[in-house]
Amino acid sequence: MAIETTGIAELQVEGAFYGGWKIVRVTRSIEQLAGTYELEITERWPGQPTASPMKPGQKCRLLLDGQSVITGHVDIVAPDYDAARHKIRIIGRDKTADLVDCSAIYKTGQWSKVKLDQLARDLVAPYGIKVIVEADVGAAFPSWNIQEGESVFETLERAARLRAVLLTSNPDGDLVIARAGKERIDQALVEGRNIKAARAEFSWKERYSSYIVKGQGRLGEDGDSAHSAPSAKVADEVVSRHRPLIVLAEAHSQNATLRDRAEWERNVRRGRAARGSITVQGWKHTGGQLWQPNTLVSVTSPMLWLDNAEMLIVGCTYTLDEQNGTLTELAIAKPEAFQLLAGVSQSKLFDKLRSKEQREKREKVDDWSMM
Repeated sequence: MAIETTGIAELQVEGAFYGGWKIVRVTRSIEQLAGTYELEITERWPGQPTASPMKPGQKCRLLLDGQSVITGHVDIVAPDYDAARHKIRIIGRDKTADLVDCSAIYKTGQWSKVKLDQLARDLVAPYGIKVIVEADVGAAFPSWNIQEGESVFETLERAARLRAVLLTSNPDGDLVIARAGKERIDQALVEGRNIKAARAEFSWKERYSSYIVKGQGRLGEDGDSAHSAPSAKVADEVVSRHRPLIVLAEAHSQNATLRDRAEWERNVRRGRAARGSITVQGWKHTGGQLWQPNTLVSVTSPMLWLDNAEMLIVGCTYTLDEQNGTLTELAIAKPEAFQLLAGVSQSKLFDKLRSKEQREKREKVDDWSMM
């Protein structure tokens, strides 16, 4: 397969564009809030007689083949030279990095009857970051408090977990509230055809034979008697030796039962215990767009024990170097690994989860790690 050498990476800093990259590494993932980049370049650019004016803290936008992937700031500028070489390394993240780094501060730090999206808007407003809501955020929290020393992200992530949503960012540096994506890429990844390299890892380290979720000992506010059960237990039949795990329910829920919580714990751990990575040439799929996290793709790879399997792209790492040209490394997992069903305070979704058909479907999830 011919190496693609036409990839163009540009960093826009304070309105000026810079190229001439030797090395590019950009990562966006639904498992990390802020997208990151690391660039290595010569200190002078063609047609520019002066040294790089880039400084830490400056606003920036990174484009790959003209498509924006990161909007944020320069974190680190690192000149490096000796008698044989002269280079500069630039490291940065998108705007949501401030939410990861900075402490959560808002008036008294307390809310009453606040929904997740409003909680997010209140906390991120000082940072000039937009909140994009792509999923139902459920019912309002009766009360919410910032815990001492928490970052903005830690506060929001704690709330997001109770509403079964993901917190991620987009190429514009906005905070996105979402669930596992359903958009399918119209290009299959097939071993021997367009997969350049691949690997997988299957682990029992975070898997258990049984999951016991203990409640907080009171009836649900909606009167559902299932809430009064002191505990619920589900098994992972694949784990053959005795490995029990007790989980304390995070909060009282009006809708989710302890069994739902136990099933979520089992399904998510089962899904995340089987992970893969596929490297393809170039940054774009056949649709002409960059590969994107939180999209679905069909994978056929006998070496990874996958046969036309629908996989979720968890993260994308775009690279450029003189040896390999442009590559994209796709982190993949079963979509079930990110179906965060615990603690959802939404009656419509809960009704579906309570149905026998849906429950049986969830219990029969294909176990990639045991193929």
